[in-house]
Amino acid sequence: MPPNGKEKHLHENCFACGSNNGAGLRLEFDEKDDGSVVGYFTADLRFEGYPGIVHGGIIATLLDSTMSHCLFKKGIMPLTGRLSIRYSCPIRVGTVVKLEGRIRKRVHKVFFLEAGAFVDGEKTAYAEGRYMLRGEAG
Repeated sequence: MPPNGKEKHLHENCFACGSNNGAGLRLEFDEKDDGSVVGYFTADLRFEGYPGIVHGGIIATLLDSTMSHCLFKKGIMPLTGRLSIRYSCPIRVGTVVKLEGRIRKRVHKVFFLEAGAFVDGEKTAYAEGRYMLRGEAG
């Protein structure tokens, strides 16, 4: 969650990480010493696409939220400008997914980030994203 009380209030209904969204994923992330973030998610049957496999849209949401939280931890409320995902292998329902993300660079008002989803140490999906400050969308 964003550290600022006002931003937290604006974000509490978020499908990915909101504390007030009973149908949501309720993701939580910790910031590491290097500024990257890490979180964990276990998908139940509600998030199934093909039998026994987590829906690709849920995986996209996990990775997008991971990258957003890299910026939240710095007090920045971003909007996703571009999201590119590479799926390596399916994620089975019921497995624990480790999510890791980091900021690669900032160019003017655009932030470039990356995130990965891992199951038992194996990368299952990778994303790159471009994020802009909320007031900069147009």
